[in-house]
Amino acid sequence: MRFLISFFVAALLAATQATAEPEAIEFSDLADPFALAFEDPYAAMGVDMLNELKLLVQSDEKLAGTDLDAETRTRLEARRTAAQEKLEANGHNVDVLLGQRWDVAKKRQIARMATNPIFDGVEVSISGYIIPAPPNADGIGFGYLVPQVGMCSHLPPPPPNQLVRVRLHADQQVESLYLPVRVSGLLRVEPSDETIFVLDGESRMLSGWTLNAEIVELPEG
Repeated sequence: MRFLISFFVAALLAATQATAEPEAIEFSDLADPFALAFEDPYAAMGVDMLNELKLLVQSDEKLAGTDLDAETRTRLEARRTAAQEKLEANGHNVDVLLGQRWDVAKKRQIARMATNPIFDGVEVSISGYIIPAPPNADGIGFGYLVPQVGMCSHLPPPPPNQLVRVRLHADQQVESLYLPVRVSGLLRVEPSDETIFVLDGESRMLSGWTLNAEIVELPEG
C-alpha cells in the first residue's frame, strides 16, 4: 500500500509539473538578491565627487614614485589637497572611502556573477532580445537573451548573472535581434564564456545561465 501511495504521489507531482505554466520572471530576478545586499558608499556620490576621488587616488599613485622633480611633486600634492578638501566639504570621509575600495570592488564583482539559486531548474518565461550565436559542433543552435536592444554591440553587455544563453531547437528561428521575444523553457545555472561576432565587432558573452528554449514567440501587445 505504501508503495502504491508513493507511486501515486510521484505521478501526481510529475503531471503537475508537466502542465504547470512557466513562471514569468524579469532579468533582475536572475541575480542573487543576497549578493546585491551590501553597502556601497560610492553609489550615491555623484559623478563630480567620484572624479575628485579618482584625482586623489591618481595623485597618490604618482606621488609614490621616487623619480619626481620638486615642481611636479608640489603640483600633485596641491591637487591632492584640493580634491580632499572638496570631498570633505561635501561630507565624505576620505580615509574611509580609500579603505573600503577593494572590499567594495570585490562585492561588486560577486554581485555581477552570483546567480539566484531559486530559479535553477525552474520552467520560466522571460522576455528580451536574442543575439544569434554560432551553433555548436553538433549543430545545436544558440543565442543570447539580453534585456535591452543593442546590448553587446552599441551598449555594454549585461552582467553575467543577467545574460542568458539560450539553447534553441532546430526549427526555432530568430527573426531579428531588434525584435523582442518571449522565451519559455527550463532554466539552469550553467556558466559559459564565448566570444562571438556581433554586428560590427567581437563581443565576449560571459553568462551564468542556460535556458533550454521550448517556446520562442513574439510577446503579446
